[in-house]
Amino acid sequence: MAAEAHSTATLRLSVGDLRIAHPITVPTGPVPAADVVPALQGLVNAVVAAAEAGKAISCRKGCGACCRQLVPISRTEAERLLSTVATLPAERRAVLEGRFAAAEAALAAADLKERKGRRDRELSIAYFALGIPCPFLEEESCSIHPDRPLVCREYLVTSPAELCAGPEQEGVTPVPVPKVSLAARGLQDEREEWFPLALLLDWAKARPRAGARRTGPEWIQRFLKGMSAKRT
Repeated sequence: MAAEAHSTATLRLSVGDLRIAHPITVPTGPVPAADVVPALQGLVNAVVAAAEAGKAISCRKGCGACCRQLVPISRTEAERLLSTVATLPAERRAVLEGRFAAAEAALAAADLKERKGRRDRELSIAYFALGIPCPFLEEESCSIHPDRPLVCREYLVTSPAELCAGPEQEGVTPVPVPKVSLAARGLQDEREEWFPLALLLDWAKARPRAGARRTGPEWIQRFLKGMSAKRT
């Protein structure tokens, strides 16, 4: 079988006060949106690297307080993460399924599975208060770090790591990173809503029908258009 063709271009972007020049490689032919997630991860990494330059970042492997926060993911990222889970050995998948089930049960018991008119901040505080570890968290570190969600990449702090465990996050000083990840929401459908990563397998039970297939460059153009829309 012939290898899938890819094309590479250098994106030159102005994101807030940052100027980004980043090479991006995507499939040339029509693909599901999830297939361009690695390219989006690289773009977010480039924005984060520019934003954190010269700053003393406190985040370290083994510091997992932020992995108990609500992590919003888009449909596109969810589909990519499901593919990642599907490639894991059966034994590890079974462990993950147990963790996801426990997280879902905790959210259901707290009546937090549905938004019910709550604002994002209100929902996030209530979620964090439950202390639910991300199902991918192992020994206080992300077990899928190379494939972690876009929003996780954008969260870095310069304040002491122990402050991140506080219920109100008092004294926590995040690095002001432009939230490029927001453009992934609605990439396939402008009416698309985000949902908590902890509900990934619950979402998968009734996941939407197969989405559109577009060329890699077309998906990137849609993503960039979404970035522009979020800034206006």
